[in-house]
Amino acid sequence: MTISALLALTLYASAQYVDQALTLSQQSYGVTARAKAMGSAFGALGGDFSSLSINPAGIAVYRSSEMTFTPDVFRFDKTEATNQGYTADDSKYNFSIANAGYVGTYRPGDTESGLVSVNFGLGFNRLRNFHQNSLSEAMNSPYSRMDAFAQNTNGINYNDLVTTDSYDPYYNGIPWESKMAWENYLIDVANPGNGDNQYNSILYQGETVNQHYAIQREGYINEYVLALGANFSDKFYIGATVGIDDLYYLETSTYGEDGGSNGFGNFDYYNYLRTTGLGFNVKVGMIFRPIPQLRLGAAVHTPTFFNLKENYHSWMSSNLDASVGAGAGSHREETPHGDYKYDLETPFRAIGSVAYQFGKKGLLSVDYEYVNYNNIKLRHGSDGYDFYSENQDISNYYQSIGNIRVGGEYRVTPAISLRGGYEYYGSPYKSTVSGVSQPNSNYQHVTYNGGLGFRFGNTSLDIAYGLTDLTRYNYPYQLTGVQVEPIKYHSMVHDVMFTMAFRF
Repeated sequence: MTISALLALTLYASAQYVDQALTLSQQSYGVTARAKAMGSAFGALGGDFSSLSINPAGIAVYRSSEMTFTPDVFRFDKTEATNQGYTADDSKYNFSIANAGYVGTYRPGDTESGLVSVNFGLGFNRLRNFHQNSLSEAMNSPYSRMDAFAQNTNGINYNDLVTTDSYDPYYNGIPWESKMAWENYLIDVANPGNGDNQYNSILYQGETVNQHYAIQREGYINEYVLALGANFSDKFYIGATVGIDDLYYLETSTYGEDGGSNGFGNFDYYNYLRTTGLGFNVKVGMIFRPIPQLRLGAAVHTPTFFNLKENYHSWMSSNLDASVGAGAGSHREETPHGDYKYDLETPFRAIGSVAYQFGKKGLLSVDYEYVNYNNIKLRHGSDGYDFYSENQDISNYYQSIGNIRVGGEYRVTPAISLRGGYEYYGSPYKSTVSGVSQPNSNYQHVTYNGGLGFRFGNTSLDIAYGLTDLTRYNYPYQLTGVQVEPIKYHSMVHDVMFTMAFRF
């Protein structure tokens, strides 16, 4: 394997690839203010640019050409973290462009039967916003990540942790945490001289520590779409979208411990990961109107086939008290900067939809989306690494889910509409794995939406507000033989967006 491949597999743990694969496979569709306000339930409605990424047949519903632009003017994420009974929080504000697009309509003739129109569209929809900050703290914890460093180093001869003129552990498959923890005097050989290659942390038995864990995330998945649709007799609509997904994800984290019941000093552990790449997918769909008031929709999305590149590095520093002995003082160790390439295949999706229009006064729409997250695949790592164990973990830990989106619209006057919506996303985590309960089986993700629409001749202005309530769990590290408590993250995301559209 190349140096970059060895770095990736020692620097970036297998479990983290499994988590990352899920993070990069999830998406949402509230990319215009009208769709956002109505819970993104546009699979059977169409006539909105968001439908190009939901059910492409929606482009065929357009009766005129249109240009749209959607700034996501206010997105505020506040995340509260509970760790071993202690609560801390952090927040992040973000402004972005959620959508820009053009739809063109061509009518081959003045007819209401047969082929009524052929429409095409191009633009982009933002399917994911990764911006989030979180902070967790725990005082007098009986767990320590230094114990995890020691356990992960067991079986490695201490000479293999030492850099020489002819040998560098980073390029020889040694776990990166082990090398940095050794250089920072956070671990030591448990039984010098007997050759069993076992390690202990510098903490005394039963000693407690204070923990701090900060994570900053940013990034997006922008889908650039090219769509084509046809309207037959104003009853049957078909469409297809080719999507090119542009992915950017940046995560930095700092984990630290200090104090301790006997006082050891402190250490900090920093990770940097930047992931970029492009993906390709195809979506096809249809909408059928058996009667003028009723619309039935169906769509399928192929997996998105991403080619991704990672850039990463880490450092660890410590300031140790005299009580630790020979390691007292300040230390710092930094990994080389590395890069790694691999492919990600996201799950297939299927969407079934129904919408009913109540004359000219209102409508109700429902979407059901099926996604099988245990079909996520990691492939083609640098130098042919096959991600076999990671794909097995994905299959064991994740499951298929059903997402439900509901939206409604009431036309107060011909120029003003009132809208509301609700989104429920099922937990992608199985409840148990090998008989052990998963905390993320209690994963919760719901969004409540509302908004207004104003129409002025050929121009419209839509306003939407969404409140997302998301609960998830995460282990900052694992200890063999000890059940470390997961950190509970509860996020409340407030989102305000506007869409300006011009029809011609």
